[in-house]
Amino acid sequence: MYLRPKLTLLFLFLCSFSFAQEVEIKKLKINNKLDHFAVRVVNDKVFFSSNLTRKNGRAILDDYAQNLYGIYEATVGEDGELENLELIKKKKVGMANMTAATFSKDGKFMYYTSNHTSAGENKLQDKNTFNLLIQRAEYVEGKGWVNITTLPFCDPNFNYLHPALSPDGNTLYFVSTIDGTKGKSDLYKVSVSNHETYGEITRLSDEINSSRKELFPFVSDENKLYYSSDRRGGLGGLDIYCYDLNTTDSGKPALLLQEPINSKGDDFSFFLNDDLTTGYISSRRIKGDGGDDLYYFKNFDFEEGK
Repeated sequence: MYLRPKLTLLFLFLCSFSFAQEVEIKKLKINNKLDHFAVRVVNDKVFFSSNLTRKNGRAILDDYAQNLYGIYEATVGEDGELENLELIKKKKVGMANMTAATFSKDGKFMYYTSNHTSAGENKLQDKNTFNLLIQRAEYVEGKGWVNITTLPFCDPNFNYLHPALSPDGNTLYFVSTIDGTKGKSDLYKVSVSNHETYGEITRLSDEINSSRKELFPFVSDENKLYYSSDRRGGLGGLDIYCYDLNTTDSGKPALLLQEPINSKGDDFSFFLNDDLTTGYISSRRIKGDGGDDLYYFKNFDFEEGK
């Protein structure tokens, strides 16, 4: 059973960002019938998630006919295009995903979504499932991504997914379904110390979370939290919202981004480059290529709607 938002909150959620200049958005050439999402640019590299595939290009499925995903490394070409793709390989892939990653500023540490290899309880589906978890890996020159460890708070009876580091690397935001979650999934945070120890889990406020589903957090260099939600008042499906983590107004709601960032389809995994004007989103919008498609945008600049 889900909480019913108050009418005043529904009205507030209709507040949106009006763009100060026209945002340009384009679909990338990399797109096809497979899924492409969760871009992160780290120094001179770019990482994104997509299906694991066989030599013939067909998506690999697990024993339950679900897609398996991996993280790909690439370089940024002209006008945001992704080039020179290479799959990040784990020694043991098995039936585990490696997807939706976030990185420390120096590129040394990566946090990503994977899944337990033994079934745990799933209260939403009333059955045992291979729930999602967050793992951390360390990059060692000449060896690649090694020292993989599961974060200590990941209970196999709940889902933990879509990690996002704060700009200073001291806070990890993520999605979870743990006890205390009011929607299908909520946004949480935990303190990080030297990428070795972690504090107590804290649920983010009701100005950020809703009675529906929150996914794919990202924190920009100006400490704004961008994430997706399928709450009422959006343009359709999942929409991208923004919340200023620096605000002193505790009652201020998250704000909906308008077209062309959002559309009538699902829009998610927002990423903004350090220049705060260019970035990437994923979307399932009209005239897409069949799966989750990647889009590059520029001239991103907005003023808060009044």
